[in-house]
Amino acid sequence: MTRFPAGEIQRLSFPSPQRLVGLWRTRTGVVVLTSLGSLVVRTISSVILTRLLTPQDFGIVGIIGAVFFVLGMITDLGFTSFVVPHQRGDERHFRNVIWTIHAGRGLALALLAAAASPLVAWALGKPLLALPLAVSSTTFFLNGIASLSLITALRHHGARKLSVLDLILQVFQTVACLILALWWRNAWAMIAGMVLQSALRVVFSYTWFPDSKQAPERDRAISREFLNFSKLILATSATTLVILQADKLVLARLFTLSQFGLYALALSLASAPMAIGDSYITRVVFPVYAEIWRSAPAAIADVYYRVRRAASLLFALFCGGLIGGAHLLVAILYDPRYAGAATWLSLLMISVALRLPNVAAGQLMTAMGNIKPMFRLNLVRLIWLGTAMPLGYLQFGPTGIVGAVGLLEVPSMFYSWIILRRARVLDLRQELLFIAAVAVGAAVAYGISTQIHLADTDLIRASLKAILRW
Repeated sequence: MTRFPAGEIQRLSFPSPQRLVGLWRTRTGVVVLTSLGSLVVRTISSVILTRLLTPQDFGIVGIIGAVFFVLGMITDLGFTSFVVPHQRGDERHFRNVIWTIHAGRGLALALLAAAASPLVAWALGKPLLALPLAVSSTTFFLNGIASLSLITALRHHGARKLSVLDLILQVFQTVACLILALWWRNAWAMIAGMVLQSALRVVFSYTWFPDSKQAPERDRAISREFLNFSKLILATSATTLVILQADKLVLARLFTLSQFGLYALALSLASAPMAIGDSYITRVVFPVYAEIWRSAPAAIADVYYRVRRAASLLFALFCGGLIGGAHLLVAILYDPRYAGAATWLSLLMISVALRLPNVAAGQLMTAMGNIKPMFRLNLVRLIWLGTAMPLGYLQFGPTGIVGAVGLLEVPSMFYSWIILRRARVLDLRQELLFIAAVAVGAAVAYGISTQIHLADTDLIRASLKAILRW
């Protein structure tokens, strides 16, 4: 096995303490820092909004998000995957043709969502959902008319600028939601924040990026090439859709709006570390794998674990802490109405923790030019959900469904080990070390939470409330 210089791995992947001061100047640093900023903003937003709104309000917005994700995925044509690597991606005529399709898709989705909102509300047994769903559908149109500069920026190493833009938009949406929630005290505050954020995104897409003008144009050859490409994307998106939304659609039917609001809150908390982990692997680790595979393929087995060992173990400890300390965290951040979200959060974080090495394995295969394992990993997840969710519900009710989702990455982990072994990369000691770090984090957090009494959490929560008021 060829060994890659440790200093080079350190340079490529994880900055030393001496370099942290300049971290914000690098693309990697901006991705990491904006992800952490997003986590902070998301947490502060949820803490304040749960004091201004009810679980039912979160339930309404949570279902809208699930429905929109379904519509987006089943019509995912792969605009970014098509434009970024295309040889003509910088030609104005080419971009205008693709933008015309992009805008048409957005308009069609907006009209479809608005027209179908009464039917969706009836199917889910939630009549209060119809009008909010119809109004929220305007975000499809706004996102559709945004300039493709948000996509072409990736062709010119614009990840840093896009990450900053994402954080700016999230801060704007949070502030808008909080101001409107103080005034309206209902779900419309969050819905208005979504629409306003989409509108601001359109403005930035045309003003903050060069060569961002768009105009409707048609070209049969380009359209035919794009639609043929999109068939491959739709197949992968279909499996991803079922995996990511099956629990939400089933529980949206089984739960009341208030119960689903608790689950939506748990999902929101769990999605933040998942986004950080995915971003780290896809934007930081994957380019390293690709570079090593191009320049020194014999060293890939040596690099695979070393390039992310420190960050992975820290992530494992953090996720383990949320698994074991979910009840303490929810008790501190939220009032007693939201206590039920803790169990959901603890279960969901198991999947988030184990997802990181599975994503790393898939990205390694992609860097090596083998994309089939990515689809097969999704297929394993799909088979698990199709089997475990019904059995879990029959045995434990809705909690069994969430448990099945929480264990989603376990069968994927075993399959990842198989593909890594075939690639002669697998090191079971490293894999087991990661799992042990998750277990240690969970045990320590659980031990701490059992030592803190309810009165202590009331005191901490009161102090936090006083700080927020100040």
